[in-house]
Amino acid sequence: MKIYKSFEKAKNGTTIPVFTSGKTMESRYNPERDAETLCNSIEDGFSFFLVLGIGSGLFIKKLSERFPFAKIIALELYQDDIDFLGQSEILKEILKNPKITFCALDSLEKTLSQNYIPAKYGDLKIIEQRVWINENSDYISQINSILQKSIGIISADFSVQSHFGKIWTSNILNNSRLAENIYNDPNKNTPLSTYFSKDILQKTAVIIAAGPTLDKTISILNDRNKYYIIATDTAGSSLIKHNIQPDIIVSIDGQNVSYNHFTESKSTLYAFDLCANFSAAKHIAETGNKLFFFCSGHPLANAINACFGNTLPTLFSGAGTVTITATDLAIKAGFKKIFVLGADFSYSNGKAYTKGTYLDTLYNQKSSLTDSAEKLFSKLMFRTELQKNEQAFTTPILEAYKTSFEKYLQQKNISFVKKQDIYKISVSDNKAEFDSFNGSKNISMATFFDKLQASTPEEAEILFLPYIAWLKNNKIYKNYTYSELLKLAFNTIVSYNI
Repeated sequence: MKIYKSFEKAKNGTTIPVFTSGKTMESRYNPERDAETLCNSIEDGFSFFLVLGIGSGLFIKKLSERFPFAKIIALELYQDDIDFLGQSEILKEILKNPKITFCALDSLEKTLSQNYIPAKYGDLKIIEQRVWINENSDYISQINSILQKSIGIISADFSVQSHFGKIWTSNILNNSRLAENIYNDPNKNTPLSTYFSKDILQKTAVIIAAGPTLDKTISILNDRNKYYIIATDTAGSSLIKHNIQPDIIVSIDGQNVSYNHFTESKSTLYAFDLCANFSAAKHIAETGNKLFFFCSGHPLANAINACFGNTLPTLFSGAGTVTITATDLAIKAGFKKIFVLGADFSYSNGKAYTKGTYLDTLYNQKSSLTDSAEKLFSKLMFRTELQKNEQAFTTPILEAYKTSFEKYLQQKNISFVKKQDIYKISVSDNKAEFDSFNGSKNISMATFFDKLQASTPEEAEILFLPYIAWLKNNKIYKNYTYSELLKLAFNTIVSYNI
């Protein structure tokens, strides 16, 4: 489809595109003057622009000249129109600028997610070219919906990075040192595939999340020998209180409070994201428990793992829920039949968690006549506005976890049903992916730091973005430019002073 049909010359000789309606995108008299006026109306201080309408490219050219360091995304409805407009000499010149990207409406969400980095660019400025808006008024609602969704996701991700950026960075560096010690010790260096023999893979893997419905579904584990149990960190302590020893406990939580999740169990294998709490990982290693690390997408962790020869497996965490990570572990280990218990993604039965989590202990210790444990749990549930689904109250975050979990399975073409609060997953032709993780003995953080020091902050920029988000949110650094924050992050990590 197309919204443009031809080009014509304005009175001053400039080539301008013509809509199929016969109207022109820019003035038929002096399009340069109009582009200049619109450009001059934009206030200073922006580094990222979304321009609605490409047209002749005059406005985009002037915008890039006024803001030479800014990133510009320019939107048209259809790729056919972008290809048609690309015949213009102005656009041919513009597209040589790597800071300018053209996109069609069907790729707007993807283009924004790949290019808009709040930690780097600050606020996004949307510029409406009025003639284009009027010509495409039927699509404005759709455009606004995509923008609201896309910017909402990006903003939420930035908010998480602003809160956890420093914690993640510190945990990654410390856990990588710990991984170096473990993997270089022949007494501790066990190939990951060793834990998943053919006999084990014949069992049903049961993922244990900590939702309230676990209180009743846990009874299926009475026949313990039928199942290989992979527990999330919060659910692990609850299982142990039921005298059920998990085969694996998985953690992606970087917060210090996650230390309280873990009860020593020599028969349990612990799986820790490099971003997860270092104190907990160190305690588990020092007490002689089995431990392996994995990566879940943090760019710094991925870079270190690449330097390790990709010794550590990569597990998916979706929107940030450990339930997905535990499920991904079971699938990549080679299990064909998987149950998921306690994955409520809601406050079922008016409760936040199953019985026996660390919060029971913590809140009961704090409980008093005026602040009972029930009141403390209520504060936890009502910290954000609740919304009702078919069965229980939930929150936008919990709904995002559910969507992410089910979308993950759908994208892998894995069939699943949820009956009686249990996800039942069937994986056909599932091949184990852990055979290649044989415990390299050449893990060296010194090699990683040597490579990092040999690069410039700009070359290694992507590694520091979550940490920069934290710095940007810290009032101490509020007056720093992005370039200054990038150099600070680089120097801090290179010197390991965090």
